Amino acid sequence: MTGQTDMILPVILCGGTGTRLWPVSREGMAKPLLPILGAETMLQSTLRRVLAKGFAAPVVIGAHPVRFTIRDQTAAVAPNARVVIEPERRDTLAAVLLAAGVAAKDDPDTLVAVMPSDHLIADVAAFHDAVRVAAGSVRRSGVAVIGVVPEGPETGLGYIKPGAMDDGGTAPVARFVEKPDAGRAAALLDEGWLWNAGIFCFRAGWLLDTVGAAEPETVAAVRDAVAAMKTDLGMEVPGPRFGEIRAISFDHGFMEGATEARVAPGRFHWSDVGDWDAVWAESPKDGGGNAIRGDGVAYDAKDNLIHSEGRLVAAVGVEGLAIVETPDAILVTRRDYAQEVKGLVGALKGQARVEAVEHIRNHRPWGWHQTTDLGDRFRVKRIVVTPGAKLSLQKHHHRAEHWVVVRGTAEITIDEVVKTCHENESVYIPIGAVHRLANPGRIPLEIIEVQTGTYLEEDDIIRLEDQFGR
Repeated sequence: MTGQTDMILPVILCGGTGTRLWPVSREGMAKPLLPILGAETMLQSTLRRVLAKGFAAPVVIGAHPVRFTIRDQTAAVAPNARVVIEPERRDTLAAVLLAAGVAAKDDPDTLVAVMPSDHLIADVAAFHDAVRVAAGSVRRSGVAVIGVVPEGPETGLGYIKPGAMDDGGTAPVARFVEKPDAGRAAALLDEGWLWNAGIFCFRAGWLLDTVGAAEPETVAAVRDAVAAMKTDLGMEVPGPRFGEIRAISFDHGFMEGATEARVAPGRFHWSDVGDWDAVWAESPKDGGGNAIRGDGVAYDAKDNLIHSEGRLVAAVGVEGLAIVETPDAILVTRRDYAQEVKGLVGALKGQARVEAVEHIRNHRPWGWHQTTDLGDRFRVKRIVVTPGAKLSLQKHHHRAEHWVVVRGTAEITIDEVVKTCHENESVYIPIGAVHRLANPGRIPLEIIEVQTGTYLEEDDIIRLEDQFGR
């Protein structure tokens, strides 16, 4: 990045849990990494948005539990991007300071634009214009935020009150308000307030110096974490002092007290896609106003969202609902009540329901697996291995396994024997046998695994060799 101070460094924050989009979005695979509105995931759409003239190769900062998914999705769209993985969750203040630390290590004058990975922006050219205006206002000092011109009163968003606009197209930030009620939101629109899009521009060295003046230990921890950064399987991981940064949002931890904050109006359609009502609003609809994704039918029904990931979902005689089907959970709520899904997830966690945080489909660095049937002394799994990937060399003390190849080519190791299995062929893995599954082909490998034994849980895996360091 040295010598590129005229370029804008886009930093994309890929964290959070997106609990208002449960059951599709969960901690184990959250909203940014899912194709909520299109064929690509929201992270990938955000990456494409910043692959433009005047922008440097992006940096993605993401969460450790989904690091391999972040790495692979990023590489598919922006192979020159850097992926930095937070060793633990610390909220957005830590993530933004980490972005500043990474940029400042190469050049303190780097202009940084930090943005969420899970927002919808329709007019990319207008987005570029707003970012360039914001970045231009902080070439020497200060921080600028994009304030989107509202399209209506929204209670789930933050608002910014701008001061008098200057010749450069920005205004001082007079005040922030977070998630007003319906009456207050309508009044803010009448007073000319803007939506807070969560997109911030600053010079890397300036932010560290400013935060450091008030919190020297915080910035010392950031600098030490960046100095101790290590490369791991194509990703960069900060040192242990990252965990000392206080867990608070960038808005509350810095922006609300910033004395040099400016706002650049964003004149483009924008949505944080924050709940199922927002998904309905951004989706194509039939003649009755129903937005249907997957196998869904609306009969004598209007203004509903139907999202199906497998089974047929039929809605009859209902209006204004969000109906969301996944393999292990179904959500039914009024669209105007969709913000309360977050509270539902909290209640499910209180009941220790695994569905609150984990998908039935478990993503791994080599692909994914999903339980399709489970009974006394047996489990049936569907396993998909990406081309060129391989599972760990392992054994089990309590279970045997039967593998049937249904698609692709499998390279299978059983003790000292390595063999190749094609579609419709099968193998048996005895209890205690050292074994490994690999995909040497160019298409995904899919197998059906039948486990039999007295104990079938994941902690009966003894890994002897693993390319992913588990």
